[in-house]
Order: sequence, then C-alpha cells, then structure tokens
Amino acid sequence: MTGNAEPLNAQRILTTSRPRVIGCAGEVWDTVQSTMDTARRQALAGVPDGYVVIAEKQRSGRGRTGSWECTARQGILMSVVLRMGIARGERRLTGLMGAVAAAETAQTFAVQARIKWPNDIVVAEKKDNALCIRKLGGVLVEQAGDGDAAPTHILGIGLNVNQDHRALPPVEPQPTSLKIERGGRALDRELLCVRLIEKLDEWYAKLRAGYVEALLARWRTLCCLLGEKVRADVEGTIVTGTVTGLRATGELILQSDEGQEIVLSSERTTLLFGA
Repeated sequence: MTGNAEPLNAQRILTTSRPRVIGCAGEVWDTVQSTMDTARRQALAGVPDGYVVIAEKQRSGRGRTGSWECTARQGILMSVVLRMGIARGERRLTGLMGAVAAAETAQTFAVQARIKWPNDIVVAEKKDNALCIRKLGGVLVEQAGDGDAAPTHILGIGLNVNQDHRALPPVEPQPTSLKIERGGRALDRELLCVRLIEKLDEWYAKLRAGYVEALLARWRTLCCLLGEKVRADVEGTIVTGTVTGLRATGELILQSDEGQEIVLSSERTTLLFGA
C-alpha cells in the first residue's frame, strides 16, 4: 500500500480474491472534471454494475448543494455505477447506503464518524449541551440516464483523509479530516479505498436482497441528529423541533415545538442546525 501522498494504484485497489459487485472493475485518474461525470459517461457506455471511478483531483467536483473541493492526493474522490434498478422514488436509499458505508469505513480507522442528514459524514461532539459538528465528507446520488422507471444511478463519495487544517477551506460546518481526528496520524489512502469498497459491496448486497430495514436501522444508529433539537428552512419557512426518526424513503421526521409532526424532504429542506 502507498504512503499518504503517493498516487493511488488501480490494480492494488481493485484486485481481490473474492467475488464482488462494487469494485468488480474500475479506473483511477490523476485529474478529471468530476468523478460523477466520468462515471456517468462510463455507465452510458455500458460498464458493469459496481464500476468504480476514482480521481486524485477534480476540476469541478460537486456536492449536494454546491462545489466539493479536495486537495490533490489528500482525500478520496470516488463514484460508483449502480445498476440495481432502484425506483425513482427510492433513490434516497442509495445515498443512505453510501453514508453508512463511508461512516463505517472511517470508524475502522479509529475515527468516530457519524451521519448528519441527508448526506454529510461528520464527527459530532456535545459541548455545553450543544452538538458541535465537523465535516469529514459527503455523499451524492445522481441519475445516469433519462426515461427508465428504475434507472442506473451514480453514487459519489468524497472524504477528507490526510489534509492538515491549513489545507481545508474556512467554511461552515467546520471541515476536518481523518488525519486531524486521529491526532495527526496519516492514513494509507489505498487501504482506505479498499475498505470503503468492501463496505459498499456489503451493503449493496443487502440492499439488493431486500434488507432495507437493516440499512435504515444502521443509518439510525450512526445518525448524530436523532433526539437533537434543530432548526430547518423548509422552502423559506423556519421550523424548530426535535428529530424523532427517518422514513424508509429517506425523509427526516421532526416533532415541531408546536407539537406537529413534520416530514422533511432533502430536496426542499436546509438544516440550519450546526451552521
């Protein structure tokens, strides 16, 4: 495996002694416009289910609500082609799967990663009875083509790995890296890629087998917001309440201060908690 700033090697990452879907084939680039765009082109060209695209640097990386910046050879930038045929209304499950896999992968490297709805991988700590959040990375899901009732999707995962504080942008929520959270100990990024692919393959197999509740249950145990007081902007209206659950289709359930149960969709809602 490589040192912390050495280039990733596709053969070492993708070679395995056991059969799997995620990581069955793939490619590693030095620089791309976006791993999401490259994976979409490959999906439309007919690559197999589970095809992985990894890059050391993106010119125009993006997240759910904007751009995603990552210092070259310091993080993980990965997109995966998923041909499972998840119906349009259930595509949030793909994002939940990616978040669970990423958080579990970080935990195997002694970082207490959690999930902040809908797609952030974070470290969350209570200070003075308030939850303080530092962002490790995020998950993005996009459709590869138009017209199908159950289209191919592209799952993107970005993780800060070996950056120091000075390499991270001054934004909110406060960004962090696995190295920072490990007290300055750098990680082998190839090993991290291998572990992430293994976790994705494990949860993808469960999702394909219909174990949706197992995925939701694990997501709930990793979520840092359950039982927490939050504010949310729902299409311009500010609501305040306590997070009480997650629906099977990925919406957050909020018990408002007025006693009303509100279902929050990620397409219409911005959480102000932690911002």
